[in-house]
Amino acid sequence: MTRLMLPTLLLPTLFCAATAVQADGMDTSKLYLGGSLSYNTIDSPFGGSSADAGGLQGLVGYDMGSIDGGIHTSMELGISQTDDFDNTDESISGLWIAAVVEKDLPEINPELSLIGRVGIDVGDDDGILTGVGVGYRLNSQLQVRGEFVNKDASNQYLASLVIHL
Repeated sequence: MTRLMLPTLLLPTLFCAATAVQADGMDTSKLYLGGSLSYNTIDSPFGGSSADAGGLQGLVGYDMGSIDGGIHTSMELGISQTDDFDNTDESISGLWIAAVVEKDLPEINPELSLIGRVGIDVGDDDGILTGVGVGYRLNSQLQVRGEFVNKDASNQYLASLVIHL
């Protein structure tokens, strides 16, 4: 699968998610969309060198609500695609879903937050995923994120832009 297929797969995924939200009567003002550039690595299980590749990711999220202490919860559905890894004709692509918890850090900066996630990938790198990162709100609609996500066979370093609708 080539990188050009990501937009082809992302648009139907986002459309299906938005349709499901509308059909379920959920509040569309809680929806957000995001896109990421990724650096992906696969460590050799035999102690050799690792392979790496660039990639893209898209996501749709839904704010589930907030609890005391500046903690926000959400669910995200996404799709990711890498380029071919070093010296191979292999890439990784797939759908994933994750529960996300975001903690405001007003002690440091009122726009800064700590992000944690846990979910499942159902693509080429299927299995449990976990991640941690930081977010910075540029304004009420835009957030930039930097995250590390560990999947079953690979690691992702993500730089993301999230748009709250």
